[in-house]
Amino acid sequence: MRSATSALIVASGALQHAVERAPRSDLVIAADAGLEVLLAADRPVDLVVGDLDSVSAEALSAATAAGAEITRHPSDKDESDLELALSAAIDSGVQRIHAVLRDGGRLDHQLANLLVLASTRWRSAEIDAAVGEHRVWVVHGERTIPLVAGEPLALHAVGGTATGVTTTNLKYPLVDADLPGLVALGISNEAVAASPTVRIETGVVIAISSS
Repeated sequence: MRSATSALIVASGALQHAVERAPRSDLVIAADAGLEVLLAADRPVDLVVGDLDSVSAEALSAATAAGAEITRHPSDKDESDLELALSAAIDSGVQRIHAVLRDGGRLDHQLANLLVLASTRWRSAEIDAAVGEHRVWVVHGERTIPLVAGEPLALHAVGGTATGVTTTNLKYPLVDADLPGLVALGISNEAVAASPTVRIETGVVIAISSS
């Protein structure tokens, strides 16, 4: 697989219009039936990964004919299809990953997807995601969040307390604060100016905007 600086990952059940408006990327990866959505959105596909149990033979044939690489994994596996796609993107050397994920369906899958995105395994890349109509950004260190004044933002520590959390351009600012995991402290915040920032000293934070 060729080297790339940016990757688009599309998972099963992603919204077609979210794929159509996703940023152009050097590498496009379909996680299992995300292939069907990419084909419907007329987006070229470079790699298809997963156990492929929910992808039609027609879609696989179309992807193969267009030059996509198909990597089939056993159904009994320890990694989710999203994890396999993220691993492939990181192995290609990308610096930015945009994932388009399903909103709805099984709650355990939705929670697992958010936790997987926040894993430190991928911290070499800047990761954001569209989950249905929700937008998600993973913060390792510091990030500028592309919001305008009035848009909501929630901050959640993942995997333990995030320390040294400092924000700008938010209604309820944090300054060198600790943000514990498993609490609601970071919800219902709001941008008061464009491009709020989130900086953390240790830990991982996911920032979520749900309009």
